[in-house]
Amino acid sequence: MRLPLSILLGMSLLLAGCGSKPAVVDDHAGHDHEAEAKEGVAKEAGHKEGEVHLDAEQAKIAGIQAQDVGYRFMQSSIGVPGIVNSTTKGRAVVTPPVAGRVVTINAALGSKVRQGQVLAVIESPELAQTWSGIADAERSRDAAAASLREAKSEVNLSIAKLSAAKTNQTRQRDLAKAGAFSQAPVQQAQSDLNDAQSDLLSIQKEQASHAEVVRRLENLYRDGIVSKADLDAAKLELQQDQIKLDRAKARVDSAKATYEREKNIASRGLLNAKELQAADADVKSAQLELDRARIRVRSAEATVESANLAISNARSVYKANTAGGSASVGRVNLVAPIAGTITHLDITKGQAVDRTQVLMEIENLSSVWVTANVPEQDAAKVRKGASVSITISAMKEREFTGVVQIVGDRVDPKTRSIPVQCLVTGSLGELKPDMFATVNLPYGPGTQSLAILQISLVREGTENFVFVKSGDHYQKTLVTLGTQSEGFVSIKSGLKEGESVVTKGAFILNSQLKKDELKGHEH
Repeated sequence: MRLPLSILLGMSLLLAGCGSKPAVVDDHAGHDHEAEAKEGVAKEAGHKEGEVHLDAEQAKIAGIQAQDVGYRFMQSSIGVPGIVNSTTKGRAVVTPPVAGRVVTINAALGSKVRQGQVLAVIESPELAQTWSGIADAERSRDAAAASLREAKSEVNLSIAKLSAAKTNQTRQRDLAKAGAFSQAPVQQAQSDLNDAQSDLLSIQKEQASHAEVVRRLENLYRDGIVSKADLDAAKLELQQDQIKLDRAKARVDSAKATYEREKNIASRGLLNAKELQAADADVKSAQLELDRARIRVRSAEATVESANLAISNARSVYKANTAGGSASVGRVNLVAPIAGTITHLDITKGQAVDRTQVLMEIENLSSVWVTANVPEQDAAKVRKGASVSITISAMKEREFTGVVQIVGDRVDPKTRSIPVQCLVTGSLGELKPDMFATVNLPYGPGTQSLAILQISLVREGTENFVFVKSGDHYQKTLVTLGTQSEGFVSIKSGLKEGESVVTKGAFILNSQLKKDELKGHEH
């Protein structure tokens, strides 16, 4: 782990003061001045070549950590170059679902967004028209539903009428069998005649009374006791009585004729057939009305179904125009299809946009692809589902773990390699698209080997070193490496089991060692 520059400089100053004071050279001793200086530096340094001394406090400040060397299961692997790419689920382009004009922008380049978050609002006349189509279809559906309810009510009423007509038909048949129709009309005609004759008699009596009043008024008028107006009023009332009398006589004549007719019909038995025919006609009429009402119901149901289909189609068009996003009348919300970071933004307020225009790009780098180019002669060693370790050129001290997901079927004719895609999850956005990587692909059965963490290594040219801790002393030691696997590397030579190797802070120790060497050269 690399420490910040300020701490590193502080460590360098601190470590620079850890040695003894420079040796004093005796010019009169007769020895070679340069040899004595080198010898004095070596003695006063207090350690062997390639060794750094730090007390406990200094080691703590420098963040030095060590771990004992031991055996672990190591599997052979091949290191091949690779490149980081975003996954199909980890990258999304945002395009407007419908043509329109941008009225609101809720995102900025580089900002993190969650899935479903509203990024912008687009106003669209096309969307407003589609919404109007839905409203029209719903109004048609409501009208058709009202017609259906009315038609069903007519059916219910017609059923009731038919039931009443059939009941009446049955009753009329029973009455006809009992001869009820032969007497009732005659009796009714007799009653009507009696009433007419009674009214005539009453009017005649009233007329006689009014005639007597007129006679008296005429005598009184001649004697000058009553006025001409009183006499005229009495005569007018008498005239009205005559009109009533004429009407009453006509009613009596009509009632007599009806009575005679009904007596004739009853004597011939014609009334029974008439009543039954009327009852049968009522049943047929009610049945015909019911049939017509049921036809209207079926027609109204078809209209409602058609209206519902029109609503469904209009809503489908509206949903397609909004791409499933929330919308209101003529506006649609542009939402983030995935959670991630906005890496591309090409949108301004008031801008006119169409469906093909890419407005934003969102990348979620929590999971990425690392595509390794495996030489064709090693392709047979790669197995789908195998766990691989990945290092990035820009982050040498970090190691990521991935899983082989796809092994290519074709050899690249230029590089003579096969692409192998490895999925890396939980990278927390540290792996960026187009980063160069080294992918260590395991193969073979594997063995128990002496191994250390890869971060313990100090590389100088073609050689690899580690710092072995012994008390307060840290000895730089050359090692020969073997197989790398899951952040560890096997050691062929240079270390023994149980030795304590620095796992963090090796860079600082190596820097201090080089400063000590430069100091020796200055002397």
